[in-house]
Order: sequence, then C-alpha cells, then structure tokens
Amino acid sequence: MNHFVFSFLLLPLALCLSSCIEFEEEELVYNHDVKKDEIRMTLRYQGIFGNLARGINTQKNPNDKATADKLNQKQIEDLASVLNGGRAFFFTNWIFEYDRRALSHILKEAKYEPAPEGEVFGKPEKNLIEALMKDVEIENVGFYKDEKGHLCGAQTLKLSNASTVISLANHVITRQMRAKLPDLRKELEENRDKEFSRESLDLMEGKLKGDFPFIQVEGNLIILQLPMVRSDAQRISEDLLKDLPKGARIEFRNEALMIKIGGKEDDHGRLWMKCFDGYLPNALNHVLENHQKLLLKPKKVNQRLRKFLDVQE
Repeated sequence: MNHFVFSFLLLPLALCLSSCIEFEEEELVYNHDVKKDEIRMTLRYQGIFGNLARGINTQKNPNDKATADKLNQKQIEDLASVLNGGRAFFFTNWIFEYDRRALSHILKEAKYEPAPEGEVFGKPEKNLIEALMKDVEIENVGFYKDEKGHLCGAQTLKLSNASTVISLANHVITRQMRAKLPDLRKELEENRDKEFSRESLDLMEGKLKGDFPFIQVEGNLIILQLPMVRSDAQRISEDLLKDLPKGARIEFRNEALMIKIGGKEDDHGRLWMKCFDGYLPNALNHVLENHQKLLLKPKKVNQRLRKFLDVQE
C-alpha cells in the first residue's frame, strides 16, 4: 500500500524502473538555496554489486549468467547507462528513479489527451517532463572503496528553477489524482483492496478542485503530503513506517498525511536507508578492470561532495 500512497508523486512520469545493479545502503544529503532557487544534493551508493537472484529480469538471455566475481552483460550495460550520465537512484525506488533517457522516451511515445483507458497526458505533463530534463543536472563524481573494501559510488544532482518545477509537479499530480478518483471509488464500491475510505475520497475531491500542494519546500524542510482523514492516515502510517528512510518522519496535520524531511532552518537535510543485502565483489572487479581511472580515494570524493553542497558563487 505504501508504494501507492506516495508513488502518486510521479504517477504521470512512470519512473519507477528496475535495476539489476544494487547497493547495500544509500545516503542523500541536500541543500536548498532559496536565493538561487535551486536544490543541490549528493548521493552516495555504498556497497554496489550485481544481483544474482532475480533470474531472467537481470539477464539479456538465459545464457547471460552473472557470478559472484563477474557481472553479466545486462548488468554491465546497466552500469554503463549510469556512467554515461543522466541517471540517479533514490533508495530502493522509495519515491522514484531519475532517468533522462526515460523522460525523453515518454515525450516521444506519449499519447496526448484524451488518452486511452482514462489516462491523462497533456500539455502540463509535457511541460513538467521538459522542465525535469532541462533543469536537472547530474554529475558522476566517481567510485571509491569503503573501509570494508566494498565498491561505493557518488553523484551530485542540481535542480535549478526549483520553485517552478515544484509548481508544475503539483499541478500535474493534482490532474493525475483527479483522474484516479473514479477508479478509487469503484474499488471501494466493489469491496476490493481499498486504499482509502469514502470519507478520504470525498475530502480529496474537495481539495483537488484547485491545485493541491503535494510537494512543499520551505528552507531545507521538504514536505510530501496527501489529503485524507485521520483514520486512514493512522492505518497507512503503520505501513509507511516500515520503509521510510532515516531522516524522514510522518505527521498528520490540516487533513493530510505528511512525510517531512529535514528542517526549515537546518544547514542541510539528510536521508539514509539500508537497501539491499548480499554484497558481492562482481561490480568492483568490473570497475577495476574497465574503469580504473574512476576509482578515487574516499578523501577526494568527500571533498568534492562537500564543495558541491556548500559552493558559494
């Protein structure tokens, strides 16, 4: 249930992609510069490895086998897509994965409103995707080894024109939720697995008559929220708490379930999460053999990340 409740934030973009390269932990640190209207964040992927347990979904064909010491071809291509730029992962796709190629593909393939099966894709969705492509800049800092000798990697991400992008996102999410409401009411009437009570759906319908602030940023406080009644919020919170990164918290206020990250007056916001178990040296071996120049000293990586967050221009 929790994946539905807040995956609504990027419903129109369908960015929850699967990767066959995994990591044990991820840390995200961000800084919102109000004057420059930009959000800078650093992403550390700790313990990067190629999964062996997902079968054909992580293989180009049945003979494309990965081992503990060696990546298969699909995993090599997956890693290369990150090295080529424009791709970043946010925990175990807790909210989304950013992939510039996927955004470009959506623009090419999308059928504009009226779309089939009640889907909504029109000028607002197009504007948001174009903004995400134009205003998001990702840089690969490099790989390094941690104290256990495990392969780690770091990236930086800058969102320019943050207030405009957030406004576009809130407008699009409002449209998508409005389109989803009839299906949610139908599920409730048919007594299928329901996400929300009738009271919450009635509340949403009223709140969605205008654009609802699903995403809010105040200083370094980030709020993700969804309107609902308290009884639904209490039930859903129990499920959400199982998968929240450390640094995020849940509140219920103003008839909305909120996930809050950071604080308005904080110097930085930080999220950390344990992602996957079963580290193997296969990705490290591949980097040592094919991308040795990208393997840096941890100290150098730390310096570059700190400079990026605190840069003064």
